[in-house]
Amino acid sequence: MTASTITAVSALALLLPCAAFAKPTRGAPRRADVLFVGGHIYTPTGWHSTMAVRGRRIVAIGKRVKARQVMDLKGRTVLPGLYDMHIHPVLQANGGEGGCRIPQDAGPQKLLELVAACVKAAKPGEWIGGGQWQASLLAGTPITAATLDAVSPDNPVMLFDVSGHSVWANSRALALAGIGPDTPNPEGGIIERDAAGKPTGVLRETAGRMLTAKIPPQALDKTERYLAGHLTMLAGLGIVGYVEAMAYRDDLKVYAALADKGLLKHRVQACIAFSESGKPNPEFERTLADRKQFARATFNTDCVKVFADGVPTESHTGAMLDDYQAGQPNAPAKGLLLFDPAAMAANVTQWDKQGVTVMFHAAGDRAVRAALDAVAAARKANDMGGPIHQVGHSTFVDPADMPRFKALNTAVEFSPYLWDPQPINDDITAAVGNPRMDRVWPIREGLAAGALVIAGSDWAVVPSPNPWIGIETAVTRRNPGGSTRSFGLNEAITLPQAITMFTIAAARRMGMGDMAGSLEVGKLADFIVLDRDPFAIPVTQIHQTRVQETWIGGQQVFKLPKD
Repeated sequence: MTASTITAVSALALLLPCAAFAKPTRGAPRRADVLFVGGHIYTPTGWHSTMAVRGRRIVAIGKRVKARQVMDLKGRTVLPGLYDMHIHPVLQANGGEGGCRIPQDAGPQKLLELVAACVKAAKPGEWIGGGQWQASLLAGTPITAATLDAVSPDNPVMLFDVSGHSVWANSRALALAGIGPDTPNPEGGIIERDAAGKPTGVLRETAGRMLTAKIPPQALDKTERYLAGHLTMLAGLGIVGYVEAMAYRDDLKVYAALADKGLLKHRVQACIAFSESGKPNPEFERTLADRKQFARATFNTDCVKVFADGVPTESHTGAMLDDYQAGQPNAPAKGLLLFDPAAMAANVTQWDKQGVTVMFHAAGDRAVRAALDAVAAARKANDMGGPIHQVGHSTFVDPADMPRFKALNTAVEFSPYLWDPQPINDDITAAVGNPRMDRVWPIREGLAAGALVIAGSDWAVVPSPNPWIGIETAVTRRNPGGSTRSFGLNEAITLPQAITMFTIAAARRMGMGDMAGSLEVGKLADFIVLDRDPFAIPVTQIHQTRVQETWIGGQQVFKLPKD
């Protein structure tokens, strides 16, 4: 991606977004536009008090230069802008998670009350979509169509679970989707059934698409308005760039429209959906072929999203090397691998040759291995010069596979936002069991192996994309604010390592490491001004950090309103 404006020169940027950046220059600075003084500025060479910006770039650090404007930081801390390397803002904007929102910690009574309220507000017969329900919190309440029928006998209801990989539907929704006792499991999916073979109302992975395909799509202008709001929210959290982790053709249109209106300041790479939970995207080939027409100065479309598996919960859809410990009675013992390894190796080889990044969803250790095998085939065929591919989530990684990330120039992405108090972890713990849970999200091991380690929130699967939660819990492996309970404590890392995950490591994965991700002369002026120094406070307070200003390419895109 680039940060250049759309000019005659940037026409090339639309074709080769990453290559369009000029290399950083470190000559004597000319007059700056803005000189920041009195700051506590975090750089690779240590802390400095001054920084000068001209146009989109940093032209001086640690020295005073002539400038049109001088801004006093008054001792505040300045860090490089943060990146979220796995997030779904357009999915949330287009209603992909539905409008009937249920807190992840809702018990059965609260859940049914909220669904009943959504039914009351809906038109007769209107589809009601939403989420998120948590199996471990519904003990004693059957997760069946009949339970939802009691509060919605006539409106079809479809609720995602906390992972987004399972759907709970009522009888009306099942009927409209044509799902009955004789309906076979789709490839890559499971229709949960009772002892008599009747669908219970729970659909796993691709089976859920049998319902979601029935919901009328939202108008693009409405999605555009919602996405613009999400961009403002992300800027307020200090996020200057991100990977849109699953995008369809209409989603690319929305991003291009926002960019053309000057509303897309973030550096975004969108990964075109090859599949969704294993179900093919019928428009994939056409969208991939046309991807350049949607690219813009800060919008890169050279990425493909592939689901290697589901999630390692009671559903058993995450692909594991060894058997699960517990789960649903008809769940597969080692989970579901959602692609043919030989076919995927050929696909990745082709995409890699075209300069297209491949982002895998891979939660189980067997899925991680399969993803790395596909990248290995591409490296063998095309050499090591292709883009840095990305294995997303990496909840479980076999120790034998960890060194392969560095060897294959592939980023390993973890999801520190998914640690406690997210209730999905209770399901993962029960399903997978010890000792494998001791190495859940093995960030420390990834860093020790020299891998490029990055972080992604997976919002809106998690309640908030706040990166300060992810930074704190990567260090503590405990609830924000601290807790007696920990989650994979042996995989805890240091604060500088966590900051690196969210900044320069992410920029390197996006092909921008020489022009973004750290505060250095010649690099883009992407930075954030904080209300506190995260290095000078107890680590358990980092989640309370508030961003007061966010700057992208030398332009202030967010300023915290005064109380």
